[in-house]
This record gives sequence, structure tokens and C-alpha cells, in this order.
Amino acid sequence: MVKGNKERILDTAKRLFGELGYAETTYKRIAQEAGIADGLIAHHYGSKENLFQLVEISILKDLLGKIDESLYYASDGLGSVVNFAKCILKASATPESGFLTLLRCSPFLANTVDADNSEILAVCSQVVQKMLGCIEAGIKDGSIRTDVDATLAASVIFSTVFGSTRARLLAGENILGLSFSDDFYPEILSILTKYLEPDQAAPVAG
Repeated sequence: MVKGNKERILDTAKRLFGELGYAETTYKRIAQEAGIADGLIAHHYGSKENLFQLVEISILKDLLGKIDESLYYASDGLGSVVNFAKCILKASATPESGFLTLLRCSPFLANTVDADNSEILAVCSQVVQKMLGCIEAGIKDGSIRTDVDATLAASVIFSTVFGSTRARLLAGENILGLSFSDDFYPEILSILTKYLEPDQAAPVAG
């Protein structure tokens, strides 16, 4: 199926914001890559800030859809959390997901855009609330330890998951000379599982 100009602009911008950053992604560069006249970008999207907002929302909504699909296959709360985290890690390893744009240009990680980010914040809030729901469900069904604070756990999980993706995608092999093998993300999931799961050791009778 041949994509229209509006969709081609969005797809091209999604990739370039991640590859070049916000400042270096110009109308001219997007037009060159998409094979269109640069005036069409303003026609369809108005300002660069508006285009960026729509790119971010598109990426986040697509990620939310994949997260919802992954939760369907989880048998308990802990499984939901692990699938949730796995979905984010998988997106970070899929170039067409636009995940690199979230890391490099997110207005919540850096002062990228001087604009109203309320729509992006609303979608981000949905992601957070969905994770909190998974953790609370796990506490309730016994698959997650009962002494964990759901909000604190969500902060730890998101920091660990997004921190690992930033290390792998933005730092690469340059950070302290370290490299990131195919075992890196599975190890992150293993760490999160051990952090959340109840202590299986039976109490020793005195």
C-alpha cells in the first residue's frame, strides 16, 4: 500500500528526530528524505513543534497498544509487569518503533521543545497508570511481594528499563568501555523479577 504524503512525513520525522535530535531535524531534511516539497510539511502539520508532538504521541500510542497486547498473555500480576517491561525493551530494539526519538528528544528528559506538552503527558500518564495497575494486581494475587510500595516499584521499574535502553542505544560501547550483548535485556528482566517476586524461602522453625 502506497503511503500518502502526510503519513510519509510522520514516518520520516519519527526516524529523523531519533537519529539527529530535535534541533537538527529540519523541514528541509524531512522533505529530502520523504521525497516531497518542504511546503507540504507546514501544510499538513503547521509548525515543527506540532509535528514533533504528533510524532511523540504516535510512538507512545503504538507502544501502549503493544503493551496491552502483551498483558493479554500474562497469567498473573508479576507476569504482566515482566511482559510490560519486555515490550518496552523490544520496542527499543525495533528501529521502526521510533523508540529512539523518545529517548533522544523526550520533553520530559530534556528541554527539547518550548511548547505545551499536556497531550504527551496525558499519554505518558496512561503508561504509568497501566504499570501501577499491573503491580497492584500482582500484590493482590500474591505473585508480587506484599511489602512493596506500588508507586516506588513503578519508579524503580521505569528507571531500570529506560536507563538500560539509554545505556544500550545512546552510549553503546563507549560507556566505560562496556559492551551490551544479547544477554543484557534478559538480565534486566531477571533483575526486575527477583526484585518483585515473593521470598520463596520457607521460614525455619525455632
